[in-house]
Amino acid sequence: VPLLSVLYSPVGAIAMVGIANIFGSAQLYPAAARHAVWRELFPIIGGIVIFVPLGAYVLFHIDPQLVRRSMGGFILLFAVILMSGWIYRGPRGVVPSAMVGALAGGITGASGVGGPPIAIYYLASPHPTEIQRANIVISITVMVMTVLISVAVGGGFSADVVLRGLFLTPAYVIGVWSGVRLFAAMPKSYFKRVALWLLVATGFAILVF
Repeated sequence: VPLLSVLYSPVGAIAMVGIANIFGSAQLYPAAARHAVWRELFPIIGGIVIFVPLGAYVLFHIDPQLVRRSMGGFILLFAVILMSGWIYRGPRGVVPSAMVGALAGGITGASGVGGPPIAIYYLASPHPTEIQRANIVISITVMVMTVLISVAVGGGFSADVVLRGLFLTPAYVIGVWSGVRLFAAMPKSYFKRVALWLLVATGFAILVF
């Protein structure tokens, strides 16, 4: 989303990636649904569904350049938190989970890059890596669906946006397919490391360009 927002508007970039993400998530969702801890997901999903539309309202009413810079800033902020080694050790009940969902939903609605708060929260959980990843996949899938609905209601879709989103889809699906197999084959310790450096690279790229 941040890199595409350099070429197109932030709203258009969010919509295009959202379209591709729907097809990519179709590969991940069935396995994730089996491994996810749903009692932990419901409060986060509730926060996401409520706050994504509020963030999307902000997206449609502020300067696009400010949105782009915010994308890079948010990503680098969360990358620095992860690089510092800080781990969330607070409570993990309904209220904290709902607050994480609200934070991620608001950031996603306004800038399209609200995934890191969810990743930080779940990566600090005591669950095995497979369950952490499944919870992240389900949360992000719900978030993308809610963003697409919010963008559609706000009038962010056009024929060009839909066509570009569909054009991106094959490469995105292949990328997801490759990532699933790498996750299964590589040591699980690489999971967090790879995600971290992707965040850093994306954050710097959007701020530079």
